[in-house]
Amino acid sequence: TSLPDTFASRIATLHSDRADEAIGNINGSNAVNVFLGLGLPWVLGSVYHNYFPGGNGIYIVPAGHISFAVIMFAVLDVMCVVILLVRRKMLGGELGGPAWAARITMVFLVLAWLAFVVLAIVNEQEDLMPAR
Repeated sequence: TSLPDTFASRIATLHSDRADEAIGNINGSNAVNVFLGLGLPWVLGSVYHNYFPGGNGIYIVPAGHISFAVIMFAVLDVMCVVILLVRRKMLGGELGGPAWAARITMVFLVLAWLAFVVLAIVNEQEDLMPAR
């Protein structure tokens, strides 16, 4: 769903004075992706294990490190919202503005994404490392 959402966000940005519609579209799209991407497989798995031959009636999904990822995502999300609010207050909008501000924002957002990915991978690797 990412490519259609990209076009919808671009059109919303071009037809609006502010980026509220584009940001709302991105957040809504991510919410749908998460709820369908996580919820639908769990529903299908539980239906299979309860109602189909070969299912044992028990469907357990270990939590793993989901709490770490959720907390890290929430912290980074708050940081991103603060950046958008600061850009709105200081530059009059979330997107565009002076080239230096756009570049600084872009670098921060890319680094935040990389930090999330790297920390999530490192956190998961702890369980995969053999005990010494």
